[in-house]
Amino acid sequence: PGRGAPVAKVQFLNAYRYQRDTELFVCTEGMYTGQFVYCGKKATLNVGNVLPLNMVPEGTIVCNIETARGDRGAFARCSGTFAIVVSHDEDKGSSRMPSSP
Repeated sequence: PGRGAPVAKVQFLNAYRYQRDTELFVCTEGMYTGQFVYCGKKATLNVGNVLPLNMVPEGTIVCNIETARGDRGAFARCSGTFAIVVSHDEDKGSSRMPSSP
């Protein structure tokens, strides 16, 4: 509600109870209805999957980047925006936003 970007409704299995938790994600270009979305360090590099920034290879186009773990994304979050992973440091990954030279 109140967004210009399409939103995906994703269901996760709850780790503590026998139930499903529903979360809303901002869709990426190339996602489709019925797609399986995987999250975490072991997820493969596919459209829609959620990975830590240090697991993504350099030169990859990404969106919805979190500044702190669990803040649900702060950078490159609106419709049509993206960032490119430039380099990796030991502690954090660096990404280039489209507005910077």
